[in-house]
Amino acid sequence: MRTPLLLPLLMLMLGLPALPACKASRPAAAGTAPATNTTIATQPQQQEAVLVFGRTACFGTCPDYTARFFADGRLEYEGREHAPVVGNRTVQLAPAVVQQLLREADQLGFAQLRDVYSKGALDLPSTTLAITTAKGTKSVRVDEGGPESLQKLFTQLDYEVQKALGVVAEK
Repeated sequence: MRTPLLLPLLMLMLGLPALPACKASRPAAAGTAPATNTTIATQPQQQEAVLVFGRTACFGTCPDYTARFFADGRLEYEGREHAPVVGNRTVQLAPAVVQQLLREADQLGFAQLRDVYSKGALDLPSTTLAITTAKGTKSVRVDEGGPESLQKLFTQLDYEVQKALGVVAEK
């Protein structure tokens, strides 16, 4: 009686080391477009992102993702629930795109904005933006409200992330 159980158990134990390789080669989830830009693997990489943009989940279908923009144009993306793309991606943007986003933030007076814009609701998503310069890091979180110019910058950041991932939404 023990012999029929021993063989499947032995097969299972021998097959376990191969499981991590299966996960790495898993195809992209249905309905997601692959990143169309090149992946960076051989260049030395900056240690700190100059822009970190994120959207958080809510009790509905709000996109939940984080995008880290580097001065060299690298974009590191982590998509979670309801994100434009689920999973991690690293894509290359033109460094000029990142510089333009930084200029727009500077023009709207990002460094002088409040740290938090909220009216106290608990079920709303948050949008966060942190910008690191030689002077330090300034972070702003918007739960509700916030200046219109900041909302426009968030829209531009969303667009650049989706464009880099190859999933720009129809307007």
